[in-house]
Amino acid sequence: MYSKRARIGVIAPIDDQVEYAFNKYAPDGVSFDSTRLWFPGPTPEGLIYLSNQVEEAAKMYTKLPHDVILFGCTSGSCIKGFGWDKELIAQIERASGCKGLTTSTCVLDAYKALGVNKTVVMTPYPDATNEAEKKFMEDNGIEVISITGVGFNPMKTYGYKHADTTFLYRAAKALDMTGADSFFLSCMGLSTMELCRIFEEDFGIPVITSHQASLWGCLRAAGIKDKLEGLGKLLTI
Repeated sequence: MYSKRARIGVIAPIDDQVEYAFNKYAPDGVSFDSTRLWFPGPTPEGLIYLSNQVEEAAKMYTKLPHDVILFGCTSGSCIKGFGWDKELIAQIERASGCKGLTTSTCVLDAYKALGVNKTVVMTPYPDATNEAEKKFMEDNGIEVISITGVGFNPMKTYGYKHADTTFLYRAAKALDMTGADSFFLSCMGLSTMELCRIFEEDFGIPVITSHQASLWGCLRAAGIKDKLEGLGKLLTI
């Protein structure tokens, strides 16, 4: 039985990055069931449209108990400001009867677990979404030294399909990390798990990514305490 240790539900935008990363790196005996939502793009208006679908989507999980259900979207779970992630968790739990979680909640918990709070952030979002995410993080006690959107192309549906690991690595290396005690690569639509160890070795500071923090948060919420090597310091806590 693939879910002998934990069964985790995932509600996320249409993409294949989440399933690939979670299924590749999760411990044996942990399974993932996904529900996909369409949205018009990572603008504030598009993300509000996305997050407004979460409660209805969570209802499908009433048919089979899950250890935790994640809304796997960073910007979508913080776009309405301070407390929005907690409101989404309440909606998930009300609709499904299961424990709820969001990516932005996992990210905030990751900062606490790592004992860091001065960060440089890189995203694939447009400026208005970056400003909303920056405010959410700062309202939750994280000092955002800088937040940079790279690779956003409004002519594409989501704007970041070309952002492979080589592009992300080179863009991150170009950032000024002065004064930062951490680096956060935001967005569940990016392939980032393979970069965590490399970034930490090159930058000399803890690295958080949306995939990494979400997987860590889901495993710990489900009572799975395995330490996963090679994926950054967070997954060894």
